[in-house]
Amino acid sequence: MAGLMVFRSLADALRAGFQIYDRTSDGYLVRTRTSSGWAMALVSSKQ
Repeated sequence: MAGLMVFRSLADALRAGFQIYDRTSDGYLVRTRTSSGWAMALVSSKQ
């Protein structure tokens, strides 16, 4: 079962191969290309 990844920092997401897709109210929406399409994740800067 697939889930949504949540990163605690933008640097962590970029190191994992994601790129910025959009800005949210508390961080970023990031994406990376996979063999079956785009994988999305959140970067939450709220503590």
